Amino acid sequence: MKVLLIGGSRFVGPFLIEKLLQGGHDITVFNRGRIQQEYPKGVRFIKGDRNDSFQFKERFDVVIDTCAYSGADTRRAVEELAFDFFVHFSTAAVYKKSEVFPLTEKSSIGPWPLWGDYNRGKTECEEVLKKSGIRYASIRPVYILGPKNYCDREHFIYSRIKKSIPLILPGNGQALVQFVFADEVAGAIAFLAENKVAGAFNCAGSEIIAVKGLVEEMGKIVGREPILKFNPAADGEKFNISEFPFANENFVVSNEKIRALGIKFTPLLEGLRENYESYYRHVV
Repeated sequence: MKVLLIGGSRFVGPFLIEKLLQGGHDITVFNRGRIQQEYPKGVRFIKGDRNDSFQFKERFDVVIDTCAYSGADTRRAVEELAFDFFVHFSTAAVYKKSEVFPLTEKSSIGPWPLWGDYNRGKTECEEVLKKSGIRYASIRPVYILGPKNYCDREHFIYSRIKKSIPLILPGNGQALVQFVFADEVAGAIAFLAENKVAGAFNCAGSEIIAVKGLVEEMGKIVGREPILKFNPAADGEKFNISEFPFANENFVVSNEKIRALGIKFTPLLEGLRENYESYYRHVV
């Protein structure tokens, strides 16, 4: 299968490339080359900027777009590239703010003030795809964790626990949230691409945990009790990402649809411990 991967240079990207190589696919990676230009054997790298134009005359079996953040991004890819199937790396943050959980793929997408421009741009992408008439899948992960996370999440928390620096949780820290690991997102994308499974799919582990509970469990992994403080003024959409990486706002989705495809998820605490032992222990 000929696959064009737009983006793919960091975090989920290397896991996805590995999964596609394992499937024996012909992979082309297209990005600006600012993070890396060396890829594993069997991967063709083309340096370019999607905002200029896509340079391809060939047709691909699948296009996987990991870095579309506006409707214009998605529209350009759909109009300029030739392909049979399209996979859009979306987010569970496209859903319209709700007090009814879990959010399913049938839940409305739309404004959620907490996510700001990210929500607006990703919602635009999905609206473009919906109107395009192409065959596509849209994967909607919750908060993603894993080694080399460019979002300062695990490193932020572990480093403060180990150094006995207080962690300032937003609100009361009792919001219920979900997580998924980067390699699992990559595996799900590869599955949808290889099998050309159309539709929207939430991507999340099955466990639901309070923000405060997450920090306490990460403290157990480190072997130190975290020092916790709370900032009531940073509750909900008012949260300060410089103080803590997760908002105190419920963020819970159903993963039934994607699990029905046979896709499995690592238990949260097991995955956290594995990633700490294999990676974060050595960098924090």
